[in-house]
Amino acid sequence: MSQRSDSRQGPACSEPAEAGLNLQDARVVIDLFTRAAQANLETPGRHGSTVWLPERGRLLMTGDVHDHGLNFQRVVKYAALDRSRDNHLVIHELVHGEARINGRDLSIRLLARAAALKLKYPSQVYHLQSNHELAQISGEGIIKYGTSVVDAFNAGVEFIYGDDAPAVNEALAKYVRSLPLAVRCPNGILCTHSLPGPRKMLAFDPSILDRNPTAVDLSPNGHAHSLVWGRDHSRELLDTLADVWKIKLFVTGHQPADWGYEIANDLLLILASDHQHGVCLPIELTRSYTMETLVGQIVPLAAIVL
Repeated sequence: MSQRSDSRQGPACSEPAEAGLNLQDARVVIDLFTRAAQANLETPGRHGSTVWLPERGRLLMTGDVHDHGLNFQRVVKYAALDRSRDNHLVIHELVHGEARINGRDLSIRLLARAAALKLKYPSQVYHLQSNHELAQISGEGIIKYGTSVVDAFNAGVEFIYGDDAPAVNEALAKYVRSLPLAVRCPNGILCTHSLPGPRKMLAFDPSILDRNPTAVDLSPNGHAHSLVWGRDHSRELLDTLADVWKIKLFVTGHQPADWGYEIANDLLLILASDHQHGVCLPIELTRSYTMETLVGQIVPLAAIVL
């Protein structure tokens, strides 16, 4: 993909990862989440809750997706996972979109598609732990669009799967608990959903990236929970984390980016992939970046031809 104008066209369309699967069948979805959870834990290069990428190839980083099915489709096409095993994709925050059907959130379908994608490309696809996914399995209250997103999601699962909804939710929880917290590039870029905020930094344990999170880590005030919920990151805070983790640049989502990206400062780039101005970010793993050159790589999702 040496020419961006050509690469936006992407490769010839391959079948979606979920092709041939009935995602309205509870048994199919339970199996997907169960096997994808194991694949998450067995991801090549995963050490603790961090996936270390090899010193070759390309990573495509996204922002929050929030059940934007069209942008998810664009991201998967642009990632060109079937073109090379050295092409990698990071996705995160897939649930709790704006769309409702009679008050029900059906974003479990996008999670199932992501699980199928992980199983098809187990060494290339990484779904990061995110605050909305974590809130869904823990029942934390998040009000969005005037309603509880957790309640709307639960209503959607019950609508699709009926009496099998508890078993589907159990498999989903296993999948979410298996998600890594970070993807680390060999050029010093760290991709996470977010980073701990100022009020959590004093108690935050940076070694959480070196181990798999416990139930306590994932619960409110836990270290993994703090990492995916933080906002308002000062340069001093980022300098501290960069020094501990030996990182040059951070790329996250979680915070608003009305035009697809926001440069928080010269260490932190925030992406969004859940609206018409959404973007994705290709990162060449053998190339060194400054914030300026990294921002120059950003691709508007609307420019990707399906």
